Amino acid sequence: MNKQRRGLWGRFSPPLFLKNVLSDRKGSTYYDLIIKTFVVITLMATVMSFLSIFTTYLNLDHICRRVVRTIELEGQVSDNVYDVFYRLKEQTRLSPTMSIEDVNYCDEQNQKIQLRDTFTVKMKYNHVFTVFTPSFAPPVQIVIPMEASITGMSEKYWKVPD
Repeated sequence: MNKQRRGLWGRFSPPLFLKNVLSDRKGSTYYDLIIKTFVVITLMATVMSFLSIFTTYLNLDHICRRVVRTIELEGQVSDNVYDVFYRLKEQTRLSPTMSIEDVNYCDEQNQKIQLRDTFTVKMKYNHVFTVFTPSFAPPVQIVIPMEASITGMSEKYWKVPD
C-alpha cells in the first residue's frame, strides 16, 4: 500500500513529478486571464448581437398591436389607420408589409366593420442579421422572416341603411 501523501486532495492530487513542472509556470495565470477575458467579451458581443433579432420582433408586434387597436376604436380601416402605421414604421425604422384579412365589411366603400365583427392584421418583415463583415468580401448575412398576426374586434356600431 502506498502511504506516501500526495497533497491536499489525497489521491486526486497531481503526481509528485508534475508538482515541479506545474510550479515552474510563473506568469501563466496572466495568459489564462487574458484568454478567459477574451472569451467572455466574445460571448457577450454575440449575445448582444442576437438581442437585435428579439428587439426587431418586439417592434413588429408593437406596430401590429397599435394598428389593431386603432381599427378597433374607429370601427373602420381609414386613413388614420394608415397614418398610425406609417408613423410607427418611421419610429422603429422597420418596413413591414401590412394586410387586413378575415374581415366582413358592413360598408365596402368606406371599409366599415360592424360592432363585434372580427378582423386579423398580419405584418411580415424580413430581418437581415449580419454575422460578420470581412474586409475582403461582402458581409455574411442571414435573412430571418418574421410575421406578427393579431386578431381584433370592432368596438363601433354603425347604422346601416336597409
